[in-house]
Amino acid sequence: MNTLRLLFVVILLHTSILVTAQKNCNHTVEAQTSNIEGEGIAPGDTICLLPGQRSYLYIRNLNGTASKPIVIINRGGISTIDTDHFYGVKFSHCNHVKFIGTHDLTHDYGIRITRVAGGAGISVDELSTNIEIAYIEIAHTKVGGIYAKTDPDCTFVATREKFTMSGIHIHHCYLHDIADEGMYIGSSKYTGQHLTDCDTIVLPHLIHNVSIHDNIVERTGWDGIQVSSSPINCLIYNNIIRNDSERETPNQMSGILIGGGSDCDCYNNQIFDGKGDGIDIFGFGEMKIYNNLIVRAGKTYQPTVETAFRHGIFVGNAPDSASGRLKIMHNTIISPKTTGVRFFNSFTSGNLFFNNIITNPGSFAVNGANAYLNSDGSQSAFSIKNNIFSEYPENIGFMNLNDDNYDLKPGSSAVNNGFNAGLNKISFDILDRPRPHNGSFDIGAFESQDTYASIQENEGNRLLINMFPIPTNGILYLNVYVTSEEILSLIVTDLLGKQHSISASYYLQKGSQQISIDLSSLSKGAYLLHLQGKSNTIRKIVVIQ
Repeated sequence: MNTLRLLFVVILLHTSILVTAQKNCNHTVEAQTSNIEGEGIAPGDTICLLPGQRSYLYIRNLNGTASKPIVIINRGGISTIDTDHFYGVKFSHCNHVKFIGTHDLTHDYGIRITRVAGGAGISVDELSTNIEIAYIEIAHTKVGGIYAKTDPDCTFVATREKFTMSGIHIHHCYLHDIADEGMYIGSSKYTGQHLTDCDTIVLPHLIHNVSIHDNIVERTGWDGIQVSSSPINCLIYNNIIRNDSERETPNQMSGILIGGGSDCDCYNNQIFDGKGDGIDIFGFGEMKIYNNLIVRAGKTYQPTVETAFRHGIFVGNAPDSASGRLKIMHNTIISPKTTGVRFFNSFTSGNLFFNNIITNPGSFAVNGANAYLNSDGSQSAFSIKNNIFSEYPENIGFMNLNDDNYDLKPGSSAVNNGFNAGLNKISFDILDRPRPHNGSFDIGAFESQDTYASIQENEGNRLLINMFPIPTNGILYLNVYVTSEEILSLIVTDLLGKQHSISASYYLQKGSQQISIDLSSLSKGAYLLHLQGKSNTIRKIVVIQ
């Protein structure tokens, strides 16, 4: 990465922010302005990017506080970056800054980085820390989508004993058609990095308090999301990743990679059709990997050596051989290229492997039962309970295999057959629905809400709903069960509560019926479906069209 760092060294042009009076904006930045300098900008200020196309943004020396962050937001229309530069947006010596695109009925991403011919979409660099990035679209970059790290150099200001990055929060972004990693968070050289210029090995900085959630990442050349050197409070959840690792570069092939020096919880993610492993784990400590849906990991990759074969989840040794304990629970893994879970870590003990579904692993004909969970370690390192291993997905009782809807039918063998893990139990499923339902845990990422259960089984419930497919590409189906006749009203809002134009009312007879909802007018993103009748419910939906 040293070459990339040299590309990021630029001379700050003496272009100041154009300050005008505008409601809710302390400062405004015209489209022709590419540099934002901190002088005159106070904690709590809001900087508004005016609409139009700009070449890049170099953001330097903005110093907010935890209670009064500096906010950068677009105002009056979409702010677009299309550039031949070395980056789309670069943060230098900034702290406590929120970089937030607006989102409304017509646009999900108010700030759009549509092309970066020379480098990365966004770089959180040069000792920047406590940066939030949200509602940004990034596409067609020469290297990664979002970088968050400061590579050490011979000034030694960014080495582990001198600097710790913290508070990296990336959410509700859409990254697609990225040449390298969708996100590269923290240094992958946890055990040491050689600096050629001064012939020295140093330890790169750590990164604490990482939260990456509710992003859509599609068509990356390398890993979809990579997090390394993050040992404290690291969360990766609610992301949708499709078609990762398109360039087939060895050691850069996974939907999600938890790298060396990291202790991350990874849950409620949906990973489809990548050429790499679904999830790679090289971290340490006690990590929880649960409620993930991994579909066809590595299925189209055709390696010539066995060590390159792809898996649903791969667990390797931490680079410093640190010990670990993994809780791999309630995951649904469909048709992995080789193995459902390949456990290749010699330094773990007390691992929990409960309530997972693994079906149709590619190596079943050769490896038999080892194609589901393949471990080089001692069986005493595992507690294995109530998993479903099946060669045939159609035998499990998924809602609709053709639509990639892996929610469970009420009659599925996975319903109510999970193990109650006690203090380790998971209290929600991949759709944030309560777990358990009807008093017993289901196996896999989905907890069936049992639309067709009897009234006695659901005493006190008047409205039972099962939705598919999730995510949806335009048409959403609701299987609805009601205990008596009623009128059901439906509205759709964004995550902040702003109502969209979709609304309807339905007359429901007692019993079960199906409703179809046309969501094709919505752009990509996450929404809330509000259903109001004799009882009310709110469900999160994701549109991917």
